[in-house]
Amino acid sequence: MVKDYDSQPSFDNNKQETPESKTDNNEAKPSQNQNEQPLKNLRLSDSESKFILKARKKLRLLDPEGVYQFRGTAIPLYQPFIHLISLLFSIHLIFFFFTLLVTSEVEHLDGVGKTSDITAVDKLFMITLAALTVFKLKKLVSVKVTNYNVRYKLALAANAFNRIAINLVKFAIYFFAFMLFIITVDRPNETISGAFDMLENGAIAESLAFFSWIVTTLIFVKAFKRFGKE
Repeated sequence: MVKDYDSQPSFDNNKQETPESKTDNNEAKPSQNQNEQPLKNLRLSDSESKFILKARKKLRLLDPEGVYQFRGTAIPLYQPFIHLISLLFSIHLIFFFFTLLVTSEVEHLDGVGKTSDITAVDKLFMITLAALTVFKLKKLVSVKVTNYNVRYKLALAANAFNRIAINLVKFAIYFFAFMLFIITVDRPNETISGAFDMLENGAIAESLAFFSWIVTTLIFVKAFKRFGKE
């Protein structure tokens, strides 16, 4: 007797795919592939591992960007003392720099008294820098970044103010050299003191002052870039 296999019920669990189900499956596969990203094992050489470990424990004094990049790493206990000393020194140097700038513009005239050559532009930039410093310090104090919050904030503040101080000194040297170059080219027959007196007034003096304030502002902005960032 020949069995009629076509008439027997099918016990196969696999369901036949209809055109609609094929379309649904094709749409589901790309979304699954997008969500599933294979993990790649990063293999570092011994020299690379030593470099990273050394960079984590490095004492940073002029690198606010580096302090931010390694914000998750515990700062060694001896470093906050060095950061504090350098921070106080840099703040004193910056304060001395601006005090010297203000006092150099004050002159004493007979019968008139003390007069100041500080312009409205100078006052505007000084107020802007003071407001920027206060604003950034408030953001640094308010943000919580790591479990080593106090040490991190102290390190970032010290590196930022140290960077400002060293850049102001470097810019003052370059600016002084540039003024000597102008004196040599434009007024070769003048004495140095007489040429500097001429450069302190007039269109050239105003242009140089505006340029110096722009550079000084950029120095502050770049140093405070990571303040308040999580």
